[in-house]
Amino acid sequence: MNLQRFFCAAGLALLSQLTNASATAPADARQFPAKDAYGCVGEEGYSWCVKLKQCVRPSKVLIENNLELTAENFHEFCQNKPQ
Repeated sequence: MNLQRFFCAAGLALLSQLTNASATAPADARQFPAKDAYGCVGEEGYSWCVKLKQCVRPSKVLIENNLELTAENFHEFCQNKPQ
């Protein structure tokens, strides 16, 4: 059940970002995915991991480390400050 809620929430957040970005961004800006301060492309599911010092897919990192798929576990594992 937690896994289902995680992916549902992540999907809704991504859909919301994509909808807002395409509605407000100029046509030429939509051709290239937006990168965050670390160069991670959130639209493609990547987030910065302080511990690993790279952009990662949170679900992949959590699965590889046998952790439950939650935002809290990702931030704790990567030593990120929750947003």
